[in-house]
Amino acid sequence: MDILYSKGGLKKGFSTGTVSAGVIRSSIRYYFSKKKFETISVDMPGGESVNIDVIDLSCRFLKNGTKITTAVIQKFSGDDIDVTGGIKIYADFMIIGKKVHKNFNVRNNNKGAHGYEYDNDCHNDSDKIIAEVFENDLENYFNEFYHNKLTFYDKIINALATDFFLLSAEGIGIVTKQGLPVRIGYPAINPVPLDMIKKNVLNELDALNKLDALNKLNVLNKLNTPNIVPGFNEINENNKAHNYFKNFFLSVLYIPDGEEVSKKTLNSRLGIIGGLSILGTTGYVVPISAKAWLDTIKSSLNFLSENNIDLCVFTPGRFSEKCAMKIFGNLSEAYFIEIGDFVSYSVRKAADFGIKNIILTGQFGKIVKISQGERNTNAKYSRLNLNYIGEIIKNIEYVQRAASVDYYEDDFSIVYEKVINSNTSREAFSYIEGIKNEIVKKEIINKILYNAKNNIEKINNNRVKCKVILLSYSGEKIFETK
Repeated sequence: MDILYSKGGLKKGFSTGTVSAGVIRSSIRYYFSKKKFETISVDMPGGESVNIDVIDLSCRFLKNGTKITTAVIQKFSGDDIDVTGGIKIYADFMIIGKKVHKNFNVRNNNKGAHGYEYDNDCHNDSDKIIAEVFENDLENYFNEFYHNKLTFYDKIINALATDFFLLSAEGIGIVTKQGLPVRIGYPAINPVPLDMIKKNVLNELDALNKLDALNKLNVLNKLNTPNIVPGFNEINENNKAHNYFKNFFLSVLYIPDGEEVSKKTLNSRLGIIGGLSILGTTGYVVPISAKAWLDTIKSSLNFLSENNIDLCVFTPGRFSEKCAMKIFGNLSEAYFIEIGDFVSYSVRKAADFGIKNIILTGQFGKIVKISQGERNTNAKYSRLNLNYIGEIIKNIEYVQRAASVDYYEDDFSIVYEKVINSNTSREAFSYIEGIKNEIVKKEIINKILYNAKNNIEKINNNRVKCKVILLSYSGEKIFETK
């Protein structure tokens, strides 16, 4: 396994998203290679690849003879104190059904089996497709191996004339409330990890398909084809790999201890029941050591000071840092400092090192906490006050009414109620975004941002000037202070 280190010298870990992508990829590889291996390469969101350990590979058969391969990977969290560290994530892989009917082949017109339409960017009727086409196969599988909480999700992954179905079973939570990046009723697998899974599945199948072409060429030319794709030289007993691409593939992801471990997380508060979430925007778990993080912030500010630079860009996390780097493409990486939750410390140290200008770039939740007056945005020390946002909405409505601005296209009493009863900051922001009157919407956002700006400047008695940039949840700049 690759051991990676954070800026503070602590060992990084791997997210549940990385482990999930790796374990699914491992189960596919073992199915076709029939040879055990100890590590698997996982393609990460940033474009790089990492090797993680595979702790078990096994093969079993249903009573009807269907072959199933199972892979197990234990989550490595590095030096981070993570309740999910050490959990084992499983994936089963099998071939089910056959493409014996022309309608079973998914074509470019976005119609799946039986002609069902499916949505390119989210979920669709794949559960109906699977239930009708593979009912017997699924019933046999789940009856014999006792997986519970069967759920279906995501569109069919189309690649290389292959239909790949992805399911989840026990230990993976189900979303029951709004405000999360996953729709209600679906497994709590966030968009980036889901993309990771797709990418790794498709790359693995692509390797299979390339070897399939070589095998066909080998048969035609009656030559011995060298094994140029590691782990796949014995693709099946009859050396007819192309036959596999006339079938449907099924992968089932599950965490046997997931429901129990989830009781130690915030999942129930967020409306995720029955198990853990599959998370990770970078694929890594960066260890949270307060001293190491604070030392990194301090050394970064010291570097700017030594080079007579009086400007820095603060971001709460790696995602917002990447977005800020795109916005300020003319600045070198040295200007960008990931401060995490340490708002007050970072601002005070910036002033101590002679930094006169701070650009804070982040998403709605963190900025609202700073706007409330919080100086450490960690959930242990501060909570998002939705009533604070609600009061801003009510006050802005009053001002606009007094100014005779046409706001009647929006019912602000409904907006107010929705915001203060939101499950997450993302959900609250979606209701503000939905306000039709652009003047009122801008005033609400500006009030939140300028309060955050003023609170940061007050930390050092206005020795440091601040600009606040609000990012959308997809990473674009949508509002900023002067």
